[in-house]
Amino acid sequence: MRKERVVLLLVIAAFTASVAYSIAARVPFENDEAVYATQARAWATDGPITGVGLQRAPLLPAIGAVIYKAGAHSEAPFRVTGLVFGVAAVFLVWALARAIAGETAGLFAAAIFASAPSIQQRSAQFMTDVPATALLVGLALVLWHNRERAGPTLLLAAPLAAAAFYMRYASILPIALMAIVAIVLWWRRLRQHPALTLATVLLFAVLLIPHVMHAVDATGRPWGLVTYTARFAGRRYVGQGLLQYIGWLPFALAGPAAGIAMLAGILAGVIKRAPRAAFLVVPAVADVVLIGLTEHGDKRFIFLPVALLCVAGAIVAAESAPAESAARRAFAGVVVLALVGGGIFTAIHNEQTRAQRVPPLLAGRYIAARAPKPCTILAVKIAETTWYSGCSTYYFGTHAARFAVFYRVGGNRLTLQPTTPPIGASEPVELRDRGYAVATVFRVRGP
Repeated sequence: MRKERVVLLLVIAAFTASVAYSIAARVPFENDEAVYATQARAWATDGPITGVGLQRAPLLPAIGAVIYKAGAHSEAPFRVTGLVFGVAAVFLVWALARAIAGETAGLFAAAIFASAPSIQQRSAQFMTDVPATALLVGLALVLWHNRERAGPTLLLAAPLAAAAFYMRYASILPIALMAIVAIVLWWRRLRQHPALTLATVLLFAVLLIPHVMHAVDATGRPWGLVTYTARFAGRRYVGQGLLQYIGWLPFALAGPAAGIAMLAGILAGVIKRAPRAAFLVVPAVADVVLIGLTEHGDKRFIFLPVALLCVAGAIVAAESAPAESAARRAFAGVVVLALVGGGIFTAIHNEQTRAQRVPPLLAGRYIAARAPKPCTILAVKIAETTWYSGCSTYYFGTHAARFAVFYRVGGNRLTLQPTTPPIGASEPVELRDRGYAVATVFRVRGP
C-alpha cells in the first residue's frame, strides 16, 4: 500500500510539474479561455462581456469570478483551476481503475492518462474540458461502487452529473450514456432499491431546474441552450469529426501510451464482453461516434472516452503479465518515458502557440493604457481583445467605436477584416513581437 501511494504521488508530481511549467510560460489566453475569463470578470465587476455566447456553461466562469474577486487578474491564477482539476482527473482515473481491477491497474491507468499531451496541455488552461472530465470520471466511480448493492453514495451521482453539466453542457451526452449502460448492466440490482435509484434521478432533475429556467428565458425552450451549441459544431460534413478521430489513432489523439492503451481496451472489450469492459468501452466508443458525427474533430471533446479507455487498456496491461515479470517492468518503463515525453511535447507546443496568441495581448494592453472606460473596439478576435483591453469589442461595421485593430499572425492578415481601415481611422500604431508586425491599432474619430 505504501509503495502504491509513493508511485501514485510520483505520477501526480510529474504531471503537475509539466502543467505548472506550461502555466509558468505565461502563454496568452486563447479564445475559449478569454471567453470564460471575460465572463468571470463581468460577473465580478460588471465589466464588458462581448464575445460570450449562450452556449457557454456557467460553472467555470463562476469559479473564475471568485478568483477575480480575490484579486487575481492575470492568466496564471485562472489556469491553476485547470491544474487542480487535472490532478483530480488523474487521481480519479487511478481510483476507478483500482476499484475495478486492483492496485497495478490503477497505477498504470493514472500514468497512461497523465502521459497524454492533450490532457497536459488543456490542464494548463482555463477551460471546461478537463474539469468536466474529472467530474464525469467521479460519476463513473460512484456508479461502479453501487453496481452490486446500491447505497447512500449513489446519491452523489446526481450532484456530480449536475456539476459536469454546468461545467460543460455537452456533458449531458456521456452522462446519459453512462446511465443507460449502468441500467442495462445492473437493472435487476437497481430494482432492489427503487427508492434510492428514483431519489438520485429526482435529485439530478431538481439540480437542473435553474438551467431549465434560464434556457426558457433565453431561448423559449427547456432544452434550448443544449441544442444551441449545435450551431457551433463547425463541421463541413456529417462524420467529419469521426474520420479525424480515427485518423489520429493511435498516437496523435492522446500520445503513444494512451493511444495504444485505448486500442487495447477496445479490443479486449469486444473479445471478452465482460460487464466491466462494457461499462468502460461502450459509453466511451458511443460518445466518440456520436460526437464525431455531429461535431468537427477536436481532441478535447473526447477526454472522457480517453480516460475510460485508458482504464480499460491499463486493466489489459495489468492482467496480461504475471506479477513482477520483466514484461510488466518494461511496460512501466515505457509509461514513464511517455509521461516525460508528454511534458516535453507540451512545452514545445506552448512555444508554437504563443505567436498566435500574442497579438490581442499587445493590442489590448496598448489600448487599455490609453482608453478611458467604458470604451469600444472594432476587431475580429472578440473575446481576447475584450479580456486584454477591458473594452467592449465588436466586428467591423457593427458598432461605433474609438479604436480599431487589424491583426496579423505569421505575417498574414487575418480573414474577416476589411481591406481598408474604417472611416475616420487615424494615428496607426504598429505593434511588433520579436521583430514581426502582429497588430495595427487605429484611433477612430466618428459617430
